[in-house]
Amino acid sequence: MRTNMWLGALLCQRRGRVMTGLTDASGTKRLPRRVVLISDLCEPRDGPSVIALRNATMLADRGLLVEYFCGDFGRNEDLAQSGVTLHAVGASDLRNSSFAMAVVKGLYNIPAARRLRSLIRSKDTPETLYHVHNWSKILSPSIFDALRPVMDRVVLTAHDYFLACPNGGYFHFQQGLPCTKRPLSLSCLGANCDRRSRLEKTWRIVRDIERRFLMDISGSGATVLAVHEGMVPLLERGGIPAHVIKVLRNPVQSWSEKRVRAEGNRSFLFVGRLEHDKGVLLLAEAAKQAKVPVTFVGEGALASDIAAIYPGARIAGFKDHRGLKEVAAETRCLVVPTRSRETFSLVAYEALTSGIPVIISDFAATRDEILEHGVGLSCNPYETGGLSRCLAELATDDARISQMSFKGFRDREKLALSSMDWERSLLDIYRQQMQKAGSRQKAPIGQRRRAVASIPLLG
Repeated sequence: MRTNMWLGALLCQRRGRVMTGLTDASGTKRLPRRVVLISDLCEPRDGPSVIALRNATMLADRGLLVEYFCGDFGRNEDLAQSGVTLHAVGASDLRNSSFAMAVVKGLYNIPAARRLRSLIRSKDTPETLYHVHNWSKILSPSIFDALRPVMDRVVLTAHDYFLACPNGGYFHFQQGLPCTKRPLSLSCLGANCDRRSRLEKTWRIVRDIERRFLMDISGSGATVLAVHEGMVPLLERGGIPAHVIKVLRNPVQSWSEKRVRAEGNRSFLFVGRLEHDKGVLLLAEAAKQAKVPVTFVGEGALASDIAAIYPGARIAGFKDHRGLKEVAAETRCLVVPTRSRETFSLVAYEALTSGIPVIISDFAATRDEILEHGVGLSCNPYETGGLSRCLAELATDDARISQMSFKGFRDREKLALSSMDWERSLLDIYRQQMQKAGSRQKAPIGQRRRAVASIPLLG
């Protein structure tokens, strides 16, 4: 029997695959046979979707059965060709809907809940794991209603703070300051902190209460993955106990395998959604004042506003990895002026490890380590003058740009988690989750009952 096990392991290894299942004959933890990834998007339109798609292809390459449940229309031929089964709800981003429609679907997306519940009922097994990447833009808290029967086999990556904070940013957008309040406390309920209006804040509070009712993280057996160590205290403040949180930084795929000679380039760069919370209008005005060239890569409602503020700005639209590599070759410095708490900023590390210095927001969780490594500067994303002066200084200081460029490229392995290390760590988390789920199933029924959701409303 041991010989057969050894031969089976060798065959899996030679095929580039991993052993699956709950345990082997010796009791060693093993991977799930099937993983269902859940995300709003199936196209790489933002950081969470980039990581979710990388997650899917990594698992498929390792021989696991992978299904991808998404809120959008499932338009990703590369994903399908990699052997991943797609399940698309066929809905649009809430921001592209009318306010009334966004309110209704954002609270409970009935088609999403129905389709996910059907998928679970028809195909779930004890060896299936569910990994949620993002849900706030399309899928809504309804997915947690569908996931309740299998919650002890769920892993949730916190790409933002929506699992803890109603507005998702732990940020008072009206004051332009980080929020120090406890989510859903009386002071939180009374704060007009939403980026748009008090009415939308009220809607977000209702959605957060609903999500907590549908999914009590502390008693469900699920695991929450924070993408940076700095997130942990804030997740705990929002009611997520420390024992269910693990930290796994995002993997970084550099834009260039060779160092970008940033000191020889002139153009500054922004990559991301062209929305208010990303600070794009501030950057357009600052670049105009500093009289420096700037390129905006991404899509969003503010593209025309950027062009109106700074006609000299280049609006390049969405770019895939190959397109970003071409733009990066002409870039002097990346600017990330996010106007809320940035949990990780994947694009910052993709730039740094390519040899492109970064101007990072003062509110980014990774700000201090970027400054300590000497690979970038920081800015207040609410002060146009300060950013303008920073752009003007770096536009003429080739020596400083060169120094930061060399440091970033030289220390790329220290600055970022490699894909191999990320894969190894994530697979180990999957093993632990499956083992924990198995242990919960063996426990007495009284110990396995879901605790009533605890919704802190006072404080």
